[in-house]
This record gives sequence, structure tokens and C-alpha cells, in this order.
Amino acid sequence: MINTGRRNEQGFSLIEVTIVFAIWAVLLSLAVPSFLQMVQRLQGQCFMEKLSVDIIYAANEALSQRGKVKIEFSIDYNQYVVRRSWQMGRRIVNVPRGFTIYSNFNNGTIVFNELGHVGQAGSFYLVYPDGMKKRLTVYMASGRVAVSTVK
Repeated sequence: MINTGRRNEQGFSLIEVTIVFAIWAVLLSLAVPSFLQMVQRLQGQCFMEKLSVDIIYAANEALSQRGKVKIEFSIDYNQYVVRRSWQMGRRIVNVPRGFTIYSNFNNGTIVFNELGHVGQAGSFYLVYPDGMKKRLTVYMASGRVAVSTVK
């Protein structure tokens, strides 16, 4: 029998596996930060859309039920609460973790009257973890809302 010095090799050597893992780690370290930033932007966008829908819903509900609806923001707890004058119940919505919110409304409260109109115009600001700001403006009388990016 002739021995050629080669064995029947199967699989990868330790060096090959180490190189593959090193390349994989570098690619992953480049992808994860941009992925996390994308997730934060989507969280902020979803929250602003939810807030917009809740404001429009509150105005329509106040009109249809002929009662007052309040949206109260709690800066301390980083959440807002929707309250109806004709019900004891309320709905609490939390601001996503890492985001902060503030407003220029009196006591952080929007009040819709029986006609579905807001008593005071104002804006809410959502500050993203990376410092970007979004503004949601509620216009007088109509209660119409608009979302914009603040520079």
C-alpha cells in the first residue's frame, strides 16, 4: 500500500472557522447599530401615529357622545391617559422606552368639548433617544393634527 501523506479530511480547519466567525462578527457589528436606529425610528413613528389617531378619535367621540374627552399627558410617568366625562374608565398609553414627550398645553391636557372642538391649540413634542424631535400640532377649533420633524 502506498502512503501519500494525506488523510481523508472532512470538515473545516480551526483557522478557516475562526476567519469565518471574525468576518461574521465584523459584518454584524456594522449592521446592528443601523438596525437598532431603524427600530427606534419605527417606534417613534408608530407612537406619533397612535397619538394622532387618539386625538382624532377623542374629537369624534366627544362630538358623537356630546360629552368632554380629555387627553392628559403625564411627564413623570411618560404616558398619556384618555378620559371621558360620561365614563369612569380610562385608557393609558405608554411612551416607548428611551423617548420623552412634552407639550405646551395647559397642564399637558387637551380637552375636546361637546362639539368635538379643542379649547386651545398647541403642540406635543416627542424626543427620540438620538435627539431627533417630532412635533404633533393640534389646531384650534377643528382639532386637526399635523406631524412634522423639528430641526
